[in-house]
Amino acid sequence: MTKSEWVDTIAEKTGLSKKEAAAALDALTSTITDGLKDEDKLAVPSLG
Repeated sequence: MTKSEWVDTIAEKTGLSKKEAAAALDALTSTITDGLKDEDKLAVPSLG
């Protein structure tokens, strides 16, 4: 799935604009990246 497809899906499912969905996705990926750098592990709720 490309970033554009992620943005489209997030926008569709949440009612956010594509610009807002892109910002949300960027914030999420940044948070995950920072968490992995700091703690070397990450728990993601609702993913099996």
